[in-house]
Amino acid sequence: MSARRAALSALVALITVHIGCTLVALAAYSHRIGLVTHDGSGFLVELLDAVVPLRDLLPAMLWLLPVTLLVTFAALGCWAARRTVRPGDERLPRAAWTAGIAAVLLNPLAAVRYASATANGGEYMRTVQVETTLLVLAAAAATTMSALAVAGFVRRSETARPPSRMRVDDWSAGTAGRE
Repeated sequence: MSARRAALSALVALITVHIGCTLVALAAYSHRIGLVTHDGSGFLVELLDAVVPLRDLLPAMLWLLPVTLLVTFAALGCWAARRTVRPGDERLPRAAWTAGIAAVLLNPLAAVRYASATANGGEYMRTVQVETTLLVLAAAAATTMSALAVAGFVRRSETARPPSRMRVDDWSAGTAGRE
């Protein structure tokens, strides 16, 4: 598999895992609010909890996210090492940098806010539910936008290819070469 394909596959995996982790975190958050306040959490969340308990699924997803992130960095590093860079080549788009910086800032902030909200009880969770949900969704959106911008850049760029060797038999000299 080429380095470019590996990098693109890793970026797609990162997007998928981050969105899955976000959905599981929000489902667990909603389920916990529903348990503490006795309101229930909705059909889809209850169905997901019945299939796979959310208290077991959430830690698994939270461990899968950094592993996927490390694999993505390794694949992008391998691609970058093999990439030919010529003067005047385009650089990583500004959207990728902006969304990447936002993702780096929003992901830990959302995780800390989510952890503090779930540690303080159901009524507190209910009062900060909108804020916590928006932070988690904004972090997932920033990561997805950054990964898509990087994927577009990787897809457009050329990777280094070994120089092709020209055989003497294949070379046909014109009249100028026969003099």
